[in-house]
Amino acid sequence: MRTIYIPTPLLLAAAIISVTGCKKSEEPQSAKPPAAAGKSAAAFGPDTSPLSPDLSKGWCTGHGVPESVCTRCDESLIEKFKSAGDWCKEHGLPETQCVQCHPEVKERWERLKPGDKGSGNAPPGDEPHGAFPVIPDSSTGAGGEACEAHGIPKSVCTRCNPALVESFKKAGDWCAEHEVPESQCMKCNATLRERISTDFNQKYAAMPRSQRPPSPACTNDKATVRLVSADMARRTGLTFFEVARQPLTYSVTCNAEIAYDGNRFAQLSSRVPGVVRGVRVDLGAKVAQGNVLAVIDSPELAAAKSDLLQAMSSVALQTKSFERESALGKTGLSPLRDVQEIENRLTEARIAESLAAQKLRLLGLSEEEVAYLRETSDTSSLLSLTAPFDGEVVERTAVIGETVETSRMLFSVADTARMWAMLDLAEPRVQLRVGMRVTLQLEGFEGDSFAGQIAWVSTKIDPRTRTLKARAEFVNPEGMLKANMFGQAHVQVRDNEQALVVPKEAVQWDGCCNMVFVKENDTTFEPRKVRLGLANEDLFEVRDGVREGERVVVAGSFLLKTEILKGEIGAGCCPDDIKKKK
Repeated sequence: MRTIYIPTPLLLAAAIISVTGCKKSEEPQSAKPPAAAGKSAAAFGPDTSPLSPDLSKGWCTGHGVPESVCTRCDESLIEKFKSAGDWCKEHGLPETQCVQCHPEVKERWERLKPGDKGSGNAPPGDEPHGAFPVIPDSSTGAGGEACEAHGIPKSVCTRCNPALVESFKKAGDWCAEHEVPESQCMKCNATLRERISTDFNQKYAAMPRSQRPPSPACTNDKATVRLVSADMARRTGLTFFEVARQPLTYSVTCNAEIAYDGNRFAQLSSRVPGVVRGVRVDLGAKVAQGNVLAVIDSPELAAAKSDLLQAMSSVALQTKSFERESALGKTGLSPLRDVQEIENRLTEARIAESLAAQKLRLLGLSEEEVAYLRETSDTSSLLSLTAPFDGEVVERTAVIGETVETSRMLFSVADTARMWAMLDLAEPRVQLRVGMRVTLQLEGFEGDSFAGQIAWVSTKIDPRTRTLKARAEFVNPEGMLKANMFGQAHVQVRDNEQALVVPKEAVQWDGCCNMVFVKENDTTFEPRKVRLGLANEDLFEVRDGVREGERVVVAGSFLLKTEILKGEIGAGCCPDDIKKKK
């Protein structure tokens, strides 16, 4: 068991903290000395081990021997080897396993490793696969999908799917010390730990610390901090907080730009090319739905009206012809073929009339105006441009006498009684929802604020600004909100909603994870990796890692973290951060 005694900085003469972690650890390799005099190389290896290797207990990947004979994992085996005379005092392990004195024994032990091709020890159907020698039934996992909590594929994660445990045990891939497959053991397998740590750091490098999930490669939470006496917590100034659910209010601030309500804003142009003969309204005028804004003189409109009158005349003529031929056909004086031919011409005339009327509607005439044309046969070339709803003329480019095309915007009309604010949210983890309250503060309106609510949230991130777009709606009866104004929007994400919380001071960053120290008793404190949620000025929401009613260290938590990191130098999950602390 690894125990480090360190004097506490606060009480150098009185306090001793022990940091106790997992007893299995990686051991550094030193230069290999020549074989001891008088020892025969052929006498060492699994065949001459006084304790017979038992693969049912798993394989120790960290030390290259079966768990059943690994003295570095199971210290109770040491006396048995010493009693049998199998002990290398120079390197502190059985002589039959000492690769520094006898390099050839490494290969002999590896021949027993389950799953190795050619060893004959792999279970039928099981073949090595990267870092994981056992590949269970694919129906138990999601293929190569990663398990975020443990940093390995879900299909081989025994902690998420305990049904896989037996498959790994049968293959001899099991770390009894840590209750995980040896190929997945972060404490025993330094290569795996470093790979997962590198992948994790690259994935979340740009994310703020408080938003990062716990690193699956971190082993700092496996240690335990113990004070030498129950009185030491008081003397070192430790204070505690009981984890509880409290009302949490949280708002997020983002940039906002005012815009017209898109459902009550129209840009109007003439639907036919022509000449502006009259302008009836000026910029800023209040208009009602149907009010005439301008009059356009268009020969194309006159031609379209003539087409409708001509089609109406053709229908009337073909109707009379059809009625006459039908009457003759009934008496046998007109052949059926002639009756059918006239009926077809009548149908074509009616279609032409319908198309001519539809064209006038597309040019901007209302149903009333089309009906008026049918009654009066008025082929005037004047077209009235009207307001589509009640509002205000906010743009005007129309000038009397100028020639206009259909692509030319002549007026913009907006109902300014309701305005939009387009929001740019730079915090992707904040989940905006329709209906959330928004308080708007604008430049030049210090001391004033406007209340509205979210009406739309984008389903994508803007590829240029990497922000989330949203829209809030505000009533504007006095017209104080103007299009293109800039300001700050405060979105009420949480409004006194119950959440599991801890003080911000209790949360420490160990280089890769956010952690708190949970009080087990008066002298023992357990580090816990936590997943944090939203926060206000004083509290963090905790989504995972602690339970309601547990007590966490507040004042003094930094001291405990320091001792944890001291004990992890050279074996932690975040070597870059640790090196900076040396």
